[in-house]
Amino acid sequence: MVAPKQEMMVDGDLNSAFGAHDAMLVKQTMRGCLRECMGCEAKSEFNVAPLNWANIDGYRINETAMGEPDKLYALEESSFCMRCCCRDGRAFDMVVQNGQGGTDVVHYKKPLSMPLYFSIPTQDGSIDCPCCCFLPKVETMSSSGQPLGSSSRYICDQNCCVPKLKYAENEQDVYTLKPETCCGGCCIACNCKGKGGLFVPFYFHDPVTSEPIGGTYQDENTPQIRKVWAGMKKECCSTADTFAVKFPAGVTPERKAGLLGLTFLLDFTVFERQGEGH
Repeated sequence: MVAPKQEMMVDGDLNSAFGAHDAMLVKQTMRGCLRECMGCEAKSEFNVAPLNWANIDGYRINETAMGEPDKLYALEESSFCMRCCCRDGRAFDMVVQNGQGGTDVVHYKKPLSMPLYFSIPTQDGSIDCPCCCFLPKVETMSSSGQPLGSSSRYICDQNCCVPKLKYAENEQDVYTLKPETCCGGCCIACNCKGKGGLFVPFYFHDPVTSEPIGGTYQDENTPQIRKVWAGMKKECCSTADTFAVKFPAGVTPERKAGLLGLTFLLDFTVFERQGEGH
C-alpha cells in the first residue's frame, strides 16, 4: 500500500498568490493568433503579474508595469470541437499555476452555456437578439477540484446594451461589475480622462444600492477592472487583451482569487469576439 499524496493547503496557496497584492495585471498572450485569423478560437492563455496602480494613465500602462515579473500562469483547457462548434458558449477549465509548469493554485470551471446573442434570419439579413437564460458563468475551484464557494455570472436585465456581471459567494451576491452609465442606466458613459483616449472601466458596485465600491467614478483609484492598451502589435494583430484589476480594499486572498475568475469571464463575454458589434 502506498500512502496517498498529501494535498497542499488551499488557503496557503491563495495567500501566497494573491495576499500581498492590491492590484494585478492580467495579460492575455497571443497564443493561436494565426488560428484565430482563420476563424477558429484558440485556447486562452494568460500571464498574471503584480501591479502598481500608479503605473496606469487612462487606457495606457507604462513599460515598468509591463516588465513586472509574472507570478501566475493560466491556460484554458477545452476541446477543439467545443471551440470550433460552440465558440461563444463553450465549456472550459481555466487552470492557474504558480508560473508556467508550476503547481496548480486554483481552477475556474465554466459549463456549457448560451452565447450572449442569437440571430434571427430575415429576408434582409439577420437580427441579433440578447439571450437572457443559461448565460455564461464561472465557478472557483481549488487545485484539487473542491468548490471554494465563489462564482461569477453574466446577467441580462432591461438595460441589455450595458454589460453586467455578478460576483457571489455562497450564493449571496457580493458585487455587480458594470461600467458607469448614463441615460437612466441605458447606455455606457465612456471615460476620456487621462492622456490620450477612450476607455471603459468596469467598476465594482454594491448589488443592492448600485453605488460604486470604495470611491466614485471620478476617482482613478476606485476599485475596478480596466482593459488597457498593450502595444500596437498585440492590439492590432490579435484578439488578446490586457486587464488592470484593482481589488476593493481589505478583501481576502480567497475573494481576490474569485475576482480573477470574474476577470476571465469579463474577457470571455465582453471582449472576445462575441462582444464585437454589440
